Parts: sequence; C-alpha cells; structure tokens
Amino acid sequence: MQFLKSFGLLSLFAIAVSAGPSKFAQSCRDIEGFGSTLRAECQEYENGETRPSTIDLNRCIKNSKGSLKCGKNGNYEGSCINCSLRGHTDFQCMCRNVDEGHNYVPTHIDLNKCISNNHGELSC
Repeated sequence: MQFLKSFGLLSLFAIAVSAGPSKFAQSCRDIEGFGSTLRAECQEYENGETRPSTIDLNRCIKNSKGSLKCGKNGNYEGSCINCSLRGHTDFQCMCRNVDEGHNYVPTHIDLNKCISNNHGELSC
C-alpha cells in the first residue's frame, strides 16, 4: 500500500514538472534570430498547438567580463557586437571584456540555458 502511495505521488510530481516551463528548443520549431530578437513557433501544453512567440534576448542575457551569461534584464547589446544565432540555440557574439583592456572577445551561450517555453510563450 505504501508503494502505491509513493508511486502516485511520483506520478503527480512528473505531471507537474512536464506541465511547467521547458527548454524552448524541445518544444519550439522554426527558431530564428533577428538582431536581439528570437522568434519561434512554440507548443502550448494545454492543447498541443503551436503559436508564434518572440522575445528580446536583452531581457535574458548579459555580458559578464566578455562571457555571455543568463541574466534578467542583462542588456548584452550594450557591450557586444556581431551577434548571431548558429543552429537553433548557439548564440554567438564578440563581447567587451573589462579585464582585458575592454577588448572584444568571442563568446557563445546555449540559449536553452536562458530561454524557456512557458505555455507557448518564450520567456527568460
């Protein structure tokens, strides 16, 4: 009987986790980058349909000493240039490194670390 209770709780936990935000590339398609804007068709969890969604990556990514990191309202564009999306999730830039005389250095980040699909909407 205890096993059945434990199994039931684990099942409910698994359902709750799968219904929450996810790494966006697992549930979004037609992923494109335009400047600091990321656009994708993302699946809604309630009905499984997709809908278009966009997000300004400046809201989710920051430059930390020449390295792109996840960070709310990060405004990476203030110190990074030549940014582009390679593949669907590899975001690359040349970013200023304050420890290296403010020189620009190459850096990249997997957008799955910073962006999620929250019921069909891209979010940080």
